[in-house]
Amino acid sequence: MKREYWVAGLMAMTAMFTLAGYEFVRSASTVLFKNAYGAQNLPLVMAAMPFVVFGTVWVYGHILSWLGPRRTLLVTTLGSGGLILACYLILLTGSKAITPVLYLVKEVYIVLLIEQYWSYINSSVSPTTSRRVNGPVTGIAGVGSVIGGTLVGATVTTYGTETMILFAALALIPAAIVAQVTYGIHGEPDVPERTGPVRSHMGWRWLRENPTLLYLLLIVLATQVVSATLEFKFQGLSSTEFIGQQDKETEFQGWFYATLNTSSTVLQFIVAPLLLSFVSLRLIHILMPVIHLTAITIAIIEPSLLTVGVAFALFKAFDYSIFRAAKEVLYVPLSFDERYRAKEIIDVFGYRTGKGGSSIVIASLQRLQVAMGNYYLAIAFCAVGIWLALIFPLTRWATVVRKAESEVTTTR
Repeated sequence: MKREYWVAGLMAMTAMFTLAGYEFVRSASTVLFKNAYGAQNLPLVMAAMPFVVFGTVWVYGHILSWLGPRRTLLVTTLGSGGLILACYLILLTGSKAITPVLYLVKEVYIVLLIEQYWSYINSSVSPTTSRRVNGPVTGIAGVGSVIGGTLVGATVTTYGTETMILFAALALIPAAIVAQVTYGIHGEPDVPERTGPVRSHMGWRWLRENPTLLYLLLIVLATQVVSATLEFKFQGLSSTEFIGQQDKETEFQGWFYATLNTSSTVLQFIVAPLLLSFVSLRLIHILMPVIHLTAITIAIIEPSLLTVGVAFALFKAFDYSIFRAAKEVLYVPLSFDERYRAKEIIDVFGYRTGKGGSSIVIASLQRLQVAMGNYYLAIAFCAVGIWLALIFPLTRWATVVRKAESEVTTTR
């Protein structure tokens, strides 16, 4: 039991460094792209996301088979830092063409690394411990987001938007160190012996064989349509508010995300552990879309930077805290391949493809002169409705999950 808490705590610290760096690149890369190509072209760059993420997950799956989880995490962490640093150096030349590349790198690297942290935690704790630690894990990690967002808001007008990218790359160095120390102390998870070649490096077969994983993928896709449309609406209103004020807009977004992440941290440390301890998983999963339907309805009735910002912030805050903690519990009883391969499809490919796929549709309609900005909130509302509907078939498997939990508890 003591070992489980140490693994969770150390990996949470790793995520804290990573998320602190992500706050630097998130606000800066978005503003740099909008100033280069306009907020209306965000769906266009996001349309490339499914292809970039598919390639990333494919490469990840092969590296995992070749190097194992510990060295795979090291390679992907240092590789991400190197890519971000390269983008920063190219930005210094005055290139605008690198901004869409940086935007895509920012979207992919964070989920690729965070999901590997969770794969290790889910492989190291029992289902009972998972319910206790998932909230605090997201909370400790969220402290990094708060620190990063606050530092962006406090320093960007002094050092400039481009310098934020350098800070993001540097933050991955301590993240890599802590992760490797954790693996060194506590070892790698049990990897199943292979009597032949790996049948699926990416893990698609486990989605076909496990309905829980399939419904999780569908829910993630729906949630990311919500995320994409709310973000596009928010970014469009933000650009209108800060025309010609690049550093001021980066400062605003830094403080916005710092406030968002502070709220998320409270949810992670206090609300998530209480809910997971005393409320059924099914009810927790139902509450999430109900809250978002309410917030989006208010934004539809009175659309403004405030109401849309609140709806977007609520989605992100709950996604990072309660939804994340409740979702991770479902992975704990599963096999190594389901935790390390299928999970990457769901929480890396699914997360970014949901945003990217919806962006393809939006970008195509924009090319046909459809004013998509008028429909973002309605699309988000419909996607939340689909999310709510999918909760019920997912939670029908709760008895199966509970049975698997008891079996895992007796063997760990």
